[in-house]
Amino acid sequence: MQHNNKYIAFIFLATLVLSSGCKKIFDLPEEKDYLSTKISYAQMAYEPILGRTTVFGGKFNADNSSFPMKFEIINPRFGDGRDADDMLTKRDVLVWTAEYTGREESLAEIEAKRKVESRPMVELRASGDVMVWNSASADILTPRDSIILPQDKRYFDIKITNSGGTRIIKDISIVPWRERPYSPDVDLNPYTGQPMTEGPRSKVLVHIFPGIAGMVGESTGRELKLNDGANGVVYTYIRRVPNGPGNTIRFKFLNKDSAAINPARFNETKWDRLVHGFNMTMTNEYVQYDVAYPIPVAAIPTRYTSGGINGTGERAFVEFSFSRIGFGGQRAVGRIWQDFQIFSKGDWEIVFHFKTVNPKFENE
Repeated sequence: MQHNNKYIAFIFLATLVLSSGCKKIFDLPEEKDYLSTKISYAQMAYEPILGRTTVFGGKFNADNSSFPMKFEIINPRFGDGRDADDMLTKRDVLVWTAEYTGREESLAEIEAKRKVESRPMVELRASGDVMVWNSASADILTPRDSIILPQDKRYFDIKITNSGGTRIIKDISIVPWRERPYSPDVDLNPYTGQPMTEGPRSKVLVHIFPGIAGMVGESTGRELKLNDGANGVVYTYIRRVPNGPGNTIRFKFLNKDSAAINPARFNETKWDRLVHGFNMTMTNEYVQYDVAYPIPVAAIPTRYTSGGINGTGERAFVEFSFSRIGFGGQRAVGRIWQDFQIFSKGDWEIVFHFKTVNPKFENE
């Protein structure tokens, strides 16, 4: 029995020595990763909106090449050959270090999950995805005009490396749009950032419309509609509030005389679930919260986002409602809602303006 054990141990050691020294004895090459000659990008032209962190995911085709790979932006240039490495300027951005859940109970708890890092405005992720950070701004990356001149387009190449070799994808282009700090942004001219009009020579402004249901006009008794003259016109304004602390959002309602409607009249609103905000303040003119920016702070489905926990998490969603006794003693519920995003930190307000007809809050 002891003899057999010694024989087994000898065979094991011999196998180990042979396997570890085989490559040296027979001069076999080291194993290398596979890097396909057919790797490619499905999208070669990128048009990000400045001021927003945008990941162009799923565009890299690895063609079964081995990960990990190293992705590097090289040869940044304009269409006429001028150097364009300013697009790689490093700026401070907020990076998540822990998972955002939407259940955080204070601003401090949210901010504890993020840290500041210095990153290039345009960079590549480990997956090969092209990423433009919200730090990219028009002071460096000149936004596109209605006519794009070839010499003004930015190009770069992508160098891809693993132990199997190197490939270079050439002539990726990037032509950014001017900052639009919120969405929906149909009321902003994408080329100038100024208020949008219905035509180049028109003075009629384009507006954002909220969702609305169950309301009747105070003076008409007819159902309020979004943009129907005698039956009501309701606009949404998204705008900055001057001289604030830098981390608030408020909601406001205006009647047809542009006077404030007391938000308390929306007596069915779930104020504690309206936004992921804290320290709610309600006055006769508005309701305000302390919030973290951007809104939503991450594209995670929560009870504060459009579609709730079953949605995409890309847009915040607010709804205001009130109840009254209508004809026949029936309880009627009026609702107004808006989904939105705000990309720029600061103090903002979302205003619902009943432009032509006031909503009726009183019982019949």
